Amino acid sequence: MNQSRIKKIFTGLTFLLACIWIILLFADPSHQLHVFFLKLDNFFADFYNTLIYIADKNPYYNELNGTCNKNYLPFSYMILYPFTLLTNYSSISLEDCWNSQIAVLSCFFFTLLSLFLLFHSLYLLCIKYKCSPIILFIIFFSSINLYALERGNEIMISAACINYFVYVKDQNEKKWYGIICLAIASVLKIFPAIFSLYYLYKKEYKTFFQYAILAFLLAFLPFLFFENGFENIGQLYENVKEQTTIYGMSFSVYRFGIIPLFLQLGKTLNIENQFILYETGKYLTYILGLLSTGLFFTTKSSLIRFGLAAMICVLVPQQAFVYNGIYIFPLLIMLLSANSKLSSIETCLTLFLFIWILLPVQLNKFTPKINNISMILMWVLFISIAIRQYLLNKKNNLNSSSKER
Repeated sequence: MNQSRIKKIFTGLTFLLACIWIILLFADPSHQLHVFFLKLDNFFADFYNTLIYIADKNPYYNELNGTCNKNYLPFSYMILYPFTLLTNYSSISLEDCWNSQIAVLSCFFFTLLSLFLLFHSLYLLCIKYKCSPIILFIIFFSSINLYALERGNEIMISAACINYFVYVKDQNEKKWYGIICLAIASVLKIFPAIFSLYYLYKKEYKTFFQYAILAFLLAFLPFLFFENGFENIGQLYENVKEQTTIYGMSFSVYRFGIIPLFLQLGKTLNIENQFILYETGKYLTYILGLLSTGLFFTTKSSLIRFGLAAMICVLVPQQAFVYNGIYIFPLLIMLLSANSKLSSIETCLTLFLFIWILLPVQLNKFTPKINNISMILMWVLFISIAIRQYLLNKKNNLNSSSKER
């Protein structure tokens, strides 16, 4: 079967699955709502809780829900601060936000802006890679996007910035657009900084230095906007350590990564020593992350190169949730382009895993586990393809050297 037919089957099947989820949502909402965090019982909490935390301009010492949840760089808090001027968030609860017209309108505006940036950036990538815009419908109704949409998390803006970076990274005249977008994505969610390896891969050291300076300024100058200024740096460090300890041992089905998968399996099998599973998952993640970083510089495939970097963003963070998968959307667009340059078998395997990663239909309440396992398998697949390419190139180079002699 040729690649064109494989891609058409994938597009048709995933489009059908999205439509089925919409139908099932009305037929059996109690079951299909599992695609959202706690079935919407914690509606838009990432957005509302953040506004409550920053309303007094002292988020890092705010003890509501524990200081562990105040673990972002100040830039991400600063850009949301204007919303706190619309009503007194410091004196209301999450439940109050759900009943406040101003709060709901604020959330609606933020969500609309986030969606626009994300899908405008994806649309530009569709143009760049000559991919049918119908894929945007499939992406919108994917389990990953639906989860991210309900959370009201800034990861949608971070992902949009990465998409804009990918769109302009090969256009020298728009170099600074790419630098700015990558810097913003990096200070919003940290791990997207891995995409700066593109500058090192292309030996654009000056551009990498410019990006590093801008990211540094965006990371640290906003501390001065909040109470305690640079003294917040130490508290932020403590908050991050605390959250890593708490979330690192979490086996929630909404977590993404090898660690939560191992912990979930341990719970299912009634294994008492969860710490061993945690440590095993952690070091396996580190090994795959370092291997992916090294292979980033050896692979000749731009698709695999992006895939390796995206998988680090999705699966390496110990606080990763379902919405981390949002970074792989450009990968799907690249894969469905006419010039993906993968073999038919590689394309078929990758698209097969994408079906399960994007699957919105809740087969049972543990469907997020299926999404996560498929994502991990895709990471392993990309590493395998990159290793095979490296060994093949090395063999060809040795043969060429032998012939020259």
